Amino acid sequence: MSWNDGLDIDSPAYAVAASQSPHVRVVAGPGAGKSFAMKRRVARLLEEGIEPESILPVTFTRVAAEDLHRELVGMGVDGCDKLRATTLHSLALRILMRNHVLDATGRTPRPLNEFELKPLEADLGSYGGLREVRKLIKAYEAAWARLQHEEPGYTQSPLETAFASDLVDWLTFHNAMLIGEVIPELYQYLRSNPSADEKREFSHILVDEYQDLNRAEQSSIELLS
Repeated sequence: MSWNDGLDIDSPAYAVAASQSPHVRVVAGPGAGKSFAMKRRVARLLEEGIEPESILPVTFTRVAAEDLHRELVGMGVDGCDKLRATTLHSLALRILMRNHVLDATGRTPRPLNEFELKPLEADLGSYGGLREVRKLIKAYEAAWARLQHEEPGYTQSPLETAFASDLVDWLTFHNAMLIGEVIPELYQYLRSNPSADEKREFSHILVDEYQDLNRAEQSSIELLS
């Protein structure tokens, strides 16, 4: 089918699908038709000859990414089977695993297993015991989960800064990463490498539920754009 089959030209879905902007953020409430509009836009891009590999649909959850991918393939438009809808975390892990990115960051994007937490907490026990260590770990991860109007980053007390240094040293030595570090690591890599190939990898980025992303996540999308 054609991308505009049955679409009202005055509808929001048509506006999203027909927009010539290379980067579209779809911000709307549940049931507003965001996924429908994204599908029609992707169909238009493919019909116009845009390479599927250069189109990046980003969703908030893995289930939503799987649903979107299945729906896109079901449209029957040539190239839909080559599309890869993804969550931002999955995309970040994929990028951080590339050899040149590993060399640049010095970090291994292997999420820390739950059973590894106890050795981590024990080794950092000098910071006040189990309860305090857990509190400091949460503070470290929360420092990056900024709201949309805040600048992402870790600027805390001297104690928290020292703890963060020891925590990162421990994780680096054990080739691991907290799940809360994945997006910040992507953000810092993109920000520190203005000529990174990843910034030119996608010509069209569509972000669903953009309003639910924190500032570090939004900044990462902007740097990829």
